[in-house]
Amino acid sequence: MDKELLIQKYLQGTLSETEEQLFQEYLEKDPSFADHIPFYEELHYAFAKADYDQTKTQLQSFYKEEKQSLWRKWSIAATVLVLMSVGSLWFFNTINSNETLYAHYFEPYKNVVQPIVRGEVEKNTKVLAFMAYDDGDYDTAIVYINQLLEDQPEAIFALYKANAQLQTDQTEAAIVTLESHIKKTDTIYAQAQWYLALSYLKLDNKEATKGHLNTLLQTHSNFKNKEAIALLKSLE
Repeated sequence: MDKELLIQKYLQGTLSETEEQLFQEYLEKDPSFADHIPFYEELHYAFAKADYDQTKTQLQSFYKEEKQSLWRKWSIAATVLVLMSVGSLWFFNTINSNETLYAHYFEPYKNVVQPIVRGEVEKNTKVLAFMAYDDGDYDTAIVYINQLLEDQPEAIFALYKANAQLQTDQTEAAIVTLESHIKKTDTIYAQAQWYLALSYLKLDNKEATKGHLNTLLQTHSNFKNKEAIALLKSLE
């Protein structure tokens, strides 16, 4: 399969199981393949801002004609944004690549602690915390999780609190929560490393991001292993 099409399907979340395996093989064996991913992520972000079919058609013709030079691709991208008439070249240059990567890789850690059954009679602190978390009411979730941490300072509660803090743009606080509550001996240490990496990515600290990704890989956990490898390659 054409590598550029494979990357586009990856960004759209439409890879089949076979294509997913091929994508991972390219990541592991072809350094230039990973180098191209940030370029397409930027374009994917731009198209999310303005979805003009005519511009897409023009861009696809550019792809066929200009595959050799990465520098040339960036020039094409600037031209595309002018054609799209949604901003100037300044807009394209101010898109933060790390923010794009963060948006692509971040998703809240799923509630596996307290499955919520609507209409429960007893709504204790734990139920209320995770009901708010599942509803996306992260400010309320933080309030209840703080109460849980006071009574039961368990690492898993800290992981959910940090996720809620990331969702409410409290990135530095999320880092403090993870680093102060979760130890290497905890079963969710790998998960903590993933969200620490994303936290530092959001703060544009690439070195700290790579450090936590490498730590995650050293745990030999299956949690976000492939994503960590892909993200590391994107940051090289």
